[in-house]
Amino acid sequence: MMKTSRFLAGLPLRLTRQGKRPLNGSSYKSRQLVSSSEHHMRERERMIIRPATHSDVERMDEICEAAKAAMRNMGIDQWQDGYPNRACWEADVDEGFAYVAETDEGTIVGMFALVTNAETRDPEPSYGEIDGAWLTPEAKYAAVHRVGVAAEAKGRGIAGTMLNFACDKAAQMGLASVRIDTHADNKPMQRALRKAGFSLCGVITLVEGNDAGAQRIAFEKLV
Repeated sequence: MMKTSRFLAGLPLRLTRQGKRPLNGSSYKSRQLVSSSEHHMRERERMIIRPATHSDVERMDEICEAAKAAMRNMGIDQWQDGYPNRACWEADVDEGFAYVAETDEGTIVGMFALVTNAETRDPEPSYGEIDGAWLTPEAKYAAVHRVGVAAEAKGRGIAGTMLNFACDKAAQMGLASVRIDTHADNKPMQRALRKAGFSLCGVITLVEGNDAGAQRIAFEKLV
């Protein structure tokens, strides 16, 4: 039975299993998205999601710093201790984890890291224990981290597009699900996650970095 943490007080739990998205070969098409391998295109707004390169890091860091300022102004104690920083993005690029969302004019409007580990089940050490229950406690998964959208591009569904891409990519890799965590006060991210079909699973405690010991609420989506 799932434990209920005081940290979750006031947060509606939605633990229903999400249905798997049907894939047709290496792509799928819905009312909003067209996906093919490393690219997603929106019907209403042309946009490509591609692996990030080192030449993208300056723009990624710019978006990141603006996001830090926005969260600080909203009173959200997330990304306020120097993380993530340029070194994080450089490392993500080196590992092949970093992706950017780019308009057809060539403007980067979002970025995220899709972390996988083919050798072990857990690409994220902080997800080893949860006050709650994962949808897939014994299966291999991908973890999404460091999601950011440019301030001028907010409200255009870019976060949802990137999350859908991550789920599609994880499914193509034969993984069972995608997991992600966020701060309990980060309501915009929580709304984006629920809209993208993620289920709130419980509370995790960060075990690495400057925020080690801090709690985050954790979500998962079956792919």
